[in-house]
Amino acid sequence: MKTIGIIIGTDDEPISRKYYMKNKKTLQCLEEYDIYGDYIPYDYAIFAEIKKQAEKKGMNVIPLFGYDLSLKDCNQCDCIFSIYEGVYSFMDGGIDRYKKYMNILKKTNATVFPSQKMQQFIIDKHKYMKYLQDKKYNIPPTKFIDLSRTTLKSILDFISKNNLTEIIIKPELGAFKSGFKIIKKPTKKNIESQLKKLKKQGYKRLLLQPFIPEFNKFGEIKTYWINGKNIYSYNQQWEDGEGVFKGQDKIEPELLRECLATGKKLINDIFKDHEKLIQCRIDFACCMDNDKRCREFFINEIEICPTLGDHNYEANGDAWKLIAKEVIHFCNV
Repeated sequence: MKTIGIIIGTDDEPISRKYYMKNKKTLQCLEEYDIYGDYIPYDYAIFAEIKKQAEKKGMNVIPLFGYDLSLKDCNQCDCIFSIYEGVYSFMDGGIDRYKKYMNILKKTNATVFPSQKMQQFIIDKHKYMKYLQDKKYNIPPTKFIDLSRTTLKSILDFISKNNLTEIIIKPELGAFKSGFKIIKKPTKKNIESQLKKLKKQGYKRLLLQPFIPEFNKFGEIKTYWINGKNIYSYNQQWEDGEGVFKGQDKIEPELLRECLATGKKLINDIFKDHEKLIQCRIDFACCMDNDKRCREFFINEIEICPTLGDHNYEANGDAWKLIAKEVIHFCNV
């Protein structure tokens, strides 16, 4: 009997009451882990769905808790699917916990989806951004900062060369806007202060990019894919620090078609150059000069272990069933 391990423990994005009532029987297995209907994080719900589908096919499914991951537990498994990933381990325990987590995935005898190497590639944003550059995808002007060696002078030169009056700084291993900073009038003093702050928080590498006011005015287009097939897309904006979401029917159709065509091309490149992915989210942002039509868009981010809810704009959680099906398929190949 094959054993599938699912790495969980995000404590994030609780499922809706509607989803719970509809899938109550499937979710009952979570009570063994002290997870009850009043708060079920999305990754536990996915685990329960995989368990239900896999057991029908004679496979064993066990939870692997990311915040307390061990090589011994991982080696019980034939294959492992990561939902909780390296960024969560950093958030839970800093750089030492992160290194331990990634080292376990590297050493385990189990086949890991996505692989440790692929997770590292995406977490190290400078690597995949350079990959996008080499492949001629549109990305904004980007300065890659290594806090152990990049000089303040080179950062100021980059800002001057690109005539930037407003910038954003975002760290690798950052998530949910942690470490993210907008600097409206960049100076030597305020940049140096921010770099020191991030270094003290344990971050090692950063990305510096222009701040684009239109970014939030028109929002991000987030496209979600399972095994290379687009499942749904949605638009996200921010208002008073909270996300505002709109379904794909609210996205200008021609723009959505362009984003999906670019996303499909990128996924094909990743599958060819790196590995096949069970799931992936590709986010697009726009540089606008009018209110009607996006004249130029760029790839803002790639996520291969994205947070998934069961909202209307996320296909009401139907993607979780599709993920379960693909996990079983990948583990049987």
